[in-house]
Amino acid sequence: MANTQHEANAPYTTAPVRLSVLEGLLVFCTAGLYLPVWFFLASRDIRAVNDDDEITPFLWSLVPLVFIVQPIAFKRFFVYLRRAEKRLNIRSWPSLLDYLWMSLFFSCGLFFAVASVIEVETVYRVIVSVGSVVIFMFLHARLNTLRKRCKTESVAVRRWGYNSLEWLLVLIFTPIILLLFLYTYINSDLHQNLRSKKLLQLEQALEAPQNEEQKENEGSKD
Repeated sequence: MANTQHEANAPYTTAPVRLSVLEGLLVFCTAGLYLPVWFFLASRDIRAVNDDDEITPFLWSLVPLVFIVQPIAFKRFFVYLRRAEKRLNIRSWPSLLDYLWMSLFFSCGLFFAVASVIEVETVYRVIVSVGSVVIFMFLHARLNTLRKRCKTESVAVRRWGYNSLEWLLVLIFTPIILLLFLYTYINSDLHQNLRSKKLLQLEQALEAPQNEEQKENEGSKD
C-alpha cells in the first residue's frame, strides 16, 4: 500500500497525511529524536502555504532540542499555523487551546529537564513520556487537516504508513525503549528495597545498644 502523493484543490505541495498514532509511535520509539524532523517538515509545509521566506525550516528543527527557546518559538509557530489555516479556509483551534497545548508540551519538557538532575521514579517518567506523545498527536492531527487541502508528496515511498527507514526505527527501537523502561523500573524497585533494608538494619544497629543498656538497668534494679 504505497502512498507517495495526493492531489487536492490548493496549489501547495506538502508532506503526506499520516495517522497521528503512527506519528506518535515514531516520536516514542526514537525518544523524541524524531521531533526535529517533524518540525522541519511542518514548518516547510506552513512556509509553502504562507509563501513566507521568513520561516526557516532548519531553524525550526532545532526548537525541540533547545529547551529555553520553546515558549517563544511555540507561540510563533502557532501564529504561522493560524495564518496558513486562514489561507486554506480551515477553522483554527480557539486561542485558549493553543496556549493550553504550549503549556502542557513545555511542562513535559520541563519535567524531563528536572528529571535529568534529580531522581524521579520510573513510573512518572513513563506517564509523562506517554502524555507528551499524546499531546503531540493532537498537533499532528491539526496539521493533517491542513495537508488534506494541499497536494502531498513524500520523499520516500511509504508502505502501510512508513517508509523503509521508519519501519526499521519502529521495529528496532520500540521494544528497546519498552525494555529500558521495564529494566529501569525493576532496577529502581530493587534499589528502593535495598535502601529500605539498609535503613532497617541501621535502625536495628542504633536500637541495639539502647536495648542492652535498658536490660542492664533493669538487672541492676533487681
